Amino acid sequence: MLKKWKIALLLALVVAMLSGCFGEKPVIDELGKDGKGKIKVVYYDEDSFYREYGNYFNVKYPDIEFEVVNMNEMYKDLEGKENVDYEAEQLKFMEKHKPDVMMVNLENMEKLVQEGKLYNLDAVIAQEKFDLEGYMPGLIDMIRERGGGSLYGLSPNFYTRVIYYNAELFREHNIELPRNKMTWQEIFDLSSRFAGIGSGEDQIYGYYERYGSLENLFYNMAQASSLRLFDPKGEKLVFNTDGWKQLMKQETESIRNKAVYTMPPSNNEDRVFWGDDDLFFKGKAAMILENSWFLSQIKDRHLWDKESKKIDWGMVTAPVDPASPDETAYAGLSDIYVIAADSPNKRAAWEFVKFVNGPEMAKAASRSMRGDLPTRTQFMKEVDGKSTEAFYMLRPKAESGSMWGGPNVTIPSEFYSSFGSILSKELQAVIDNKKTVDEAAAAVQAEGEVELHKTREAEKARKEAEQKAKGESSKATEDNKTEGSGSAEAGTAEGD
Repeated sequence: MLKKWKIALLLALVVAMLSGCFGEKPVIDELGKDGKGKIKVVYYDEDSFYREYGNYFNVKYPDIEFEVVNMNEMYKDLEGKENVDYEAEQLKFMEKHKPDVMMVNLENMEKLVQEGKLYNLDAVIAQEKFDLEGYMPGLIDMIRERGGGSLYGLSPNFYTRVIYYNAELFREHNIELPRNKMTWQEIFDLSSRFAGIGSGEDQIYGYYERYGSLENLFYNMAQASSLRLFDPKGEKLVFNTDGWKQLMKQETESIRNKAVYTMPPSNNEDRVFWGDDDLFFKGKAAMILENSWFLSQIKDRHLWDKESKKIDWGMVTAPVDPASPDETAYAGLSDIYVIAADSPNKRAAWEFVKFVNGPEMAKAASRSMRGDLPTRTQFMKEVDGKSTEAFYMLRPKAESGSMWGGPNVTIPSEFYSSFGSILSKELQAVIDNKKTVDEAAAAVQAEGEVELHKTREAEKARKEAEQKAKGESSKATEDNKTEGSGSAEAGTAEGD
């Protein structure tokens, strides 16, 4: 009995030693000893691919070749066509070229996951202990949400918006500086402190909606809220409610009191047209909501624009929803890199995706301010001596959807512009004291419902016409085949 026990113990030790020597079996095959491999990857064009990633990657893996599928060719083919569903066209493009690595957005990633066309990265990430802790909080959760809890892709960059402010204007007028996690109402309250400072072309505004119209400011405000324009099925407009009325009241009062400036309607000649971004860069606006790419403007504009002033600037987080002050609706992911489930080159593809999303590329990206921000937080701590805390402080909202509805709500594209015109008209009526907020909200509801029905009917008629034309085209093709076959048979008979 003792002898058997010793033999069993010896066998166990041998197995343990072998496991230690050979290690855990890799979930995907390693590269060959020569390090060679080949990857077909989708990118905008070949030159920009090598400039952004390919050249750097080939320094580390000189024997891995790329075949770059030029996505700009797809966009060229679609130029001039109406009612194009670019997301659907992108999926068709991927299916046609069958790349190993694809560059997709969240919506298309979700569709590809549901169709079983993407490789699940969880196992290889766990085995190789790939660092996910260095990512901005919430971004990995956002990708997992669309992957049904699994991770099917990684993104090296994200975008967000923040409030930039002119610190000198606040100090000059003894007004406290903006702070992180302010709501839109708090932004407007702070803006109102500038009302009455200056007049005419020398008027100072607290908040400036850059390139913005009345409806654009309204949409920006709505983005931070949980308000929805439609019912869950997208069949009815839901605007005449307390929530939407409160937004209308906040915006119109702030504009009427000259705390906030938006570009006036083009047919209103009584209001000054500033255009572009002059107000902020001329020192006539204290705050502005902008993307991360605005940094390059705010740092260097005075060097080439003689009318602009060098600004002592700062930045705080974009306005938040008071119900979720630690989250932002203004952040999102740039391109997500995924691997095809049927790729024959998974190891080489993973090495590329890992490299693109690794610390080396994040460090390189942090040194050049191109617009997008690195998703890894440890490298970009400040810009021009200013802390980048505002970019990384808030978690992106993981919940999909916006004021226009969720992924299951489809609205005709023609509706958006017509609804914007209706909304702008009614907001202006409130600003001019021609209507109350209640009257304007009721008008938006009624006219918007009519427009929604009209655009849905137009879309339905268009689809029916397209289907009919497609059927006729198919029938004509079949008839030509039949005629060709009949002619061939007749020719054969005549020859006989």
